[in-house]
Amino acid sequence: MKKLALVLTLATTIVSATATQGLAQAKAAAGVPTAGTPTAGKISSITNFTNLSVKDMGSLQFKLVFENPLRQKTKISLIDKDRNVLFDEYMHENTQYVRAFNLSNLADGEYTFVVESGKDKMEKDFTISTKTLRGVSLASN
Repeated sequence: MKKLALVLTLATTIVSATATQGLAQAKAAAGVPTAGTPTAGKISSITNFTNLSVKDMGSLQFKLVFENPLRQKTKISLIDKDRNVLFDEYMHENTQYVRAFNLSNLADGEYTFVVESGKDKMEKDFTISTKTLRGVSLASN
């Protein structure tokens, strides 16, 4: 006599992050102050840095890239939704910034890359969301 056993299988955890245009950037462009920012001015059409992009390299690896043609002192930060600074550094000698970030140790939530140079400020928001898929299959003994 064959016995059928019910087997629960747990699929791999799927982690995704979605980058969007910074809400603070859109508000600043409209002249709306951003919460937690002392003076959120307008973002000018001519900035000290250009081509800001956040590239998802998979497995919560991201690459932040931008050009700094004027070699202005620029602050790069990673902040959470409560505006806590998780990472920051300055650059000013190079005309291009390229850095890979391993964000696999961050909890699910909303985060922002912030690039500031003088009065110019750009933000790239993204969300880390972990989903676990479960399935059921029958196995025969």
